[in-house]
Amino acid sequence: LLVFLVSMLPMLGRMLPLGAVQPWLTAVEQSARTSWLELGLASLVVFYGGWPILSGGLSALRRGRPTMFSLITIGVLTAWGFSLVATVAPGVFPEAFRGETGQVGRFFESAAMIVVLVLAGQLLESRARRGTTAAIRALLDLSPPEAVRLDPADPSRSETVPLAAVRAGDLLRVRPGERVPVDGRVVEGESGCDESLLTGEPLPVSKQAGDRVLGGALNGAGVLVMQAEAASAESLVARITRLVREAHAARAPIEQLADRISARVVPAVVLAAVATLAAWIVFGGEQGLSMGIVSAVSVLVIACPCGLGLATPLSMTVAIGRGARSGILARSSAAMQTLATADTVIFDKTGTLTEGRPRLAASGGLPSGGTAVAIPPEAVLRLVAAVEAGSEHALANAFREAAGHQGLSLPVATNVQAAVGSGLTGEVEGRQVAIGSRSFIEERAGAVVEPPEAEAARGQGATLVLAAIDGQPAAWFAIHDTPRPEAAGVVDSLQDRGLRPALLSGDSQAAAAHLGMAVGISDATGDCSPGDKLREIHRRHQAGARIAFVGDGINDAPALAAADVGIAVGSGADVAIETADITLLSGGLARLPDAVDLARQTMRNVRENLALSLVYNLLAIPIAAGLLYPFTGML
Repeated sequence: LLVFLVSMLPMLGRMLPLGAVQPWLTAVEQSARTSWLELGLASLVVFYGGWPILSGGLSALRRGRPTMFSLITIGVLTAWGFSLVATVAPGVFPEAFRGETGQVGRFFESAAMIVVLVLAGQLLESRARRGTTAAIRALLDLSPPEAVRLDPADPSRSETVPLAAVRAGDLLRVRPGERVPVDGRVVEGESGCDESLLTGEPLPVSKQAGDRVLGGALNGAGVLVMQAEAASAESLVARITRLVREAHAARAPIEQLADRISARVVPAVVLAAVATLAAWIVFGGEQGLSMGIVSAVSVLVIACPCGLGLATPLSMTVAIGRGARSGILARSSAAMQTLATADTVIFDKTGTLTEGRPRLAASGGLPSGGTAVAIPPEAVLRLVAAVEAGSEHALANAFREAAGHQGLSLPVATNVQAAVGSGLTGEVEGRQVAIGSRSFIEERAGAVVEPPEAEAARGQGATLVLAAIDGQPAAWFAIHDTPRPEAAGVVDSLQDRGLRPALLSGDSQAAAAHLGMAVGISDATGDCSPGDKLREIHRRHQAGARIAFVGDGINDAPALAAADVGIAVGSGADVAIETADITLLSGGLARLPDAVDLARQTMRNVRENLALSLVYNLLAIPIAAGLLYPFTGML
């Protein structure tokens, strides 16, 4: 401000009728002390306040990869250097450089104001980034700063420790109204936990011994004793926070376009400035040299591609922050760009298009060697539920609940092994138990003949799960999982947006087709293993499709990773957070159209920013060069 006042007040005095003040202003302007004062003040602004800009611009020029800061640096140093010579050795300039006061014009205020304006632009960007990272601060606030840790030898003794001191295996007490410190499992007590900020589930979730709790959840009226499963740095809240930060830092592919444009604009602008100077020298008469230098510096300054450089990162930052606040967690800017260009959405079935709360609807025995196996289905259910007890798959809960409703006590299963997307094997009370798809059971127990009632259940859209005991087919189970209430509306909304929906399911073709018909997807394929889903995605890629795959993040990790953009739906399961490009944490599947809209609006805004920045430069550079001077007499 001081530089501006010292430099510009005398000029304003000549333009405005200031009466008696005018002679004093003229004396100030002609004083040598004023020149040195401008030099000192401007140098402080340019080299202290503007050093990050200058160092960045010079570094880019040395690397041969000029950026927008390179143009700023050239313009600022040109204006400051010209003014320095005019102050220290004004005699080297010819008469043409001398204005009405007989002094050589100085541009210290221009150099200083350029720096100030660029810094102001960066401040605005920083404020925008801080505003969009409110989601990060909100997530961090979910984790309490301290936790109450119990002595394992004497749980009646406790100590309050910083959250960072909590380790996996620690016993923690969570009092009513407190937030759960870290992820873990309830050891003792019963309460309701509000996990809405993490999972989108609007109602408190009942928690009792054995249930998993999420760090950051708000405890209800009961006291819980829990065992930590991870340190605070590895909790769901911490991982989400890291992903949002990484997404803000990551660069979208379209940002490379802005870099390439900037690299070409800088040399072009320098050439334009040189051409401007040459044109003024040739055609400008006596004032041509001085006006040419002023115009050349103006070209360098006005062409600063700030809009070009900020067009993408600022839009992406705002979009990622807005998405995080509404439960749409994007891992990177690239994920937003890719989702905006997707033309096909492929859905998983269980837990994605369905509610993920399957129930056992019917069961029966399977013939073995021409006769029914001697074990009744209820006994098979007890063995199967024991194997499924530790599984996180959505179908496993159906067996556990059915066993609980029948009052069956579950024995302990050992040597449990999972074949992702196919089934489970384990040993229970000395028996070898296998449960899974038909192909999975036939690999272990030979050919399976399904009775008519099993075929009928499959045709009605039920998921048919088969079991084998000691290498012999034993029973079939029909499991129903109702479609999500919002599924049909989501599919319809995506089609309205020009996206082609498809369904790939590990269930039978009949079950996949039945669900597809219910939600409005005609392209439904069943009997897909994780490998089959992967191959189908590759096949569609080769046909030119740009694919977004939507899954629950448990059995769909390969497909989520192989798609152009992977989208996980659910309560933030570990695999979803680690594998998917975008996770719909709040609102579930209903947020999918919102995510598409957000991505498309963001990319539209980026393209508008790039276009406006280029149009601005195309219009402003000729004006700065003096195009209007012959017609208006104004620079």
